Amino acid sequence: MHPGHTLGAVYLYRSSIDFRKSIGGLSALVEQELGLNPFGDALYL
Repeated sequence: MHPGHTLGAVYLYRSSIDFRKSIGGLSALVEQELGLNPFGDALYL
């Protein structure tokens, strides 16, 4: 993150996550499970 950068929103995913999926699998999870754009200005936790 850069100084002065603002976040659009913060989303918390409460189910367990397999981090072995790496960035491709996690971004697909954001799209499919949350119905959101993983490349937007939000923070996904």
